[in-house]
Amino acid sequence: YAPRCVYMAEASAPPSAAEEAKQSGTAAFKAGRFDDAVAHFTTAIEADPQSHVLFSNRSAAYAKLEQYKASLLDANQCIKLAPTWAKGHSRRGAAYVGLRNWRQAIVAYEEGLTHEPDSAVMKEALVSIQLKLSGAAAEQMQQQRGPPPGVPAVPAAAGGGLSPLTLLLTLVYFVPLLGAARRDLCYRGALWAAAATCLLSLSRSWPLSMATLKDARLWKCDDMQRLPLLLLLSLFPPLPFILVPPAAYALHHSLSRAHARSLLAKLPAAVRERALWVLGEEGTHTTLAFAAISDLMVGLTAPFLAVSHGLRIVPPLLLHLKYVAKSHTTSWYMQTAVDTVRLKLDSLFHHRRCPAPVSAAYVRCAGLAASAARLLAA
Repeated sequence: YAPRCVYMAEASAPPSAAEEAKQSGTAAFKAGRFDDAVAHFTTAIEADPQSHVLFSNRSAAYAKLEQYKASLLDANQCIKLAPTWAKGHSRRGAAYVGLRNWRQAIVAYEEGLTHEPDSAVMKEALVSIQLKLSGAAAEQMQQQRGPPPGVPAVPAAAGGGLSPLTLLLTLVYFVPLLGAARRDLCYRGALWAAAATCLLSLSRSWPLSMATLKDARLWKCDDMQRLPLLLLLSLFPPLPFILVPPAAYALHHSLSRAHARSLLAKLPAAVRERALWVLGEEGTHTTLAFAAISDLMVGLTAPFLAVSHGLRIVPPLLLHLKYVAKSHTTSWYMQTAVDTVRLKLDSLFHHRRCPAPVSAAYVRCAGLAASAARLLAA
C-alpha cells in the first residue's frame, strides 16, 4: 500500500501553480469548454509532471474532444505513474472505446476492476462492449430507436410515371436480353430515367420560382441530392449496386400506380398479396432499408472500384460518398445500415482469433473512414 500513499500525497500537495491550473481546468471541463480544460491541465502538468491525476483529467478532456489517441497517451502516462489507480485504467478503456479497439478496451477495464472491483462505471462499460461484440447492441438499438412511424415516403414519389421505364432498363441491364453490346446503353438509360423521375418529382413538389431556388430545404431534399449524382454516374462505366436503389424505388412507385388504377386486382392472389405487402408499412420500410444498404455498399467498395476503374471513376465516387455521408445525418435507414455493418465488422476484426496487427489496421481504417465521412457531410 506504500506506493498508493505516495500517489495520494503527490496529488494532495502539488505546487501552487499546478493546483491553480488544475482548478481552472476542472471548472472549464464542467462548463463544457474542453479545449480550455486541455490547456489548463497542460499548464498544470508542466508545473507538476508527476501528478497522475492531472494526466487522468487531461485524458478525459481529450476524450470529450474525440481526440482519442491523445487521450490514450495521457491514460498510459497516468498508469505509468500510478499503476494501481483504477481510474487510470478506466481512462485507457474509454480511449480504446473511442478508437473502436474493443479488445484492448476490455483488457483495460478488466485490469481496472482488479484494483476497484466495485466500479459501476467500468462494469457498465464492459457490458456495453460485450453487447457490441455479440451483436445484441443492434437489437437494442432497433428497440431504442425504431423506424419512423407510419408509412414513410419513398424518394421521387411525385415523378413515378417514369418508374416502369427505370425498372425495365435495370432488368435488361442485369439480364442482358438485348446482348452485351446494348447492356451499357441500358445502364445509362436507367440512370437517365431515374434522374428524369427525380426532376419530375421536384417540378411537381416545388413551385417554379426564384424563391424556391433560395429555399435551403430544396437543396437538402433527397431528390435534389440524387439528381446530379445520377447524371454524373451516367457518364462513367457501370458500377455495381448503383442501379439497385433507383430500381427499388421504381418498383415501389410502379406497384403504387398499378394499385391506384386497380390493376393489382387482376394479378394472381399470391402475387397480389406480395405486391400489397410491398406497398404496406413493413414493405416500404424494407424497400428504403434495402436501398440504403445498397448505397452503403457502393461507398464501402469505393477504394476497390477506384483501383479497378482507374482515376476517371473518382469524381462520381466522391459525389456518391458525399451523398451517403449526408444521408447518414438525416436518414434513419442509412444510420441503421451503417450501424449494422459496423457492428458486424467490429465483431469480426476484434474477435479473439483475429491477429492483433489486423485488428489495429482495422481500427485505423475505421477512424479514417469516420473522419472522412464527417468531412464529406459538412
